[in-house]
Amino acid sequence: MTEAKMYYENDADLNLLQNRTIAVLGYGNQGHAHALNLRDSGLNVIVAQRPGGNNYKKAIEDGWNPISVAEAVKQADWVHILLPDEVQSKVWQEDIKPNIKKEAVLSFSHGFNIRFKQIVPLEDLDVIRYSWN
Repeated sequence: MTEAKMYYENDADLNLLQNRTIAVLGYGNQGHAHALNLRDSGLNVIVAQRPGGNNYKKAIEDGWNPISVAEAVKQADWVHILLPDEVQSKVWQEDIKPNIKKEAVLSFSHGFNIRFKQIVPLEDLDVIRYSWN
């Protein structure tokens, strides 16, 4: 087994993400932290969150203008899925897959749906998952 390579802040070049749009799908426990961190780093971030719930209200309180998943995906160069596992496959089929740009980046903070092939990314996408398993 190969030892994992650790990357640190000095290994990253935020300039590579300038003039790119990052869509954070979901504004729950992880989504809000990712979105705020990216925004605080000076990047162009949009938030997709369905209206009506506490997470939607929190997004507005934090200065976002939440939009639909489909609209966020259409605008994004990088799509980061932070939705609950049980809805990701349906949202992929209905809102993400038909709208994602060719050669966009697709990422997951939890790898269940990608690991167990509930979501099968298009061939022209770069895919990142943060799960350890």
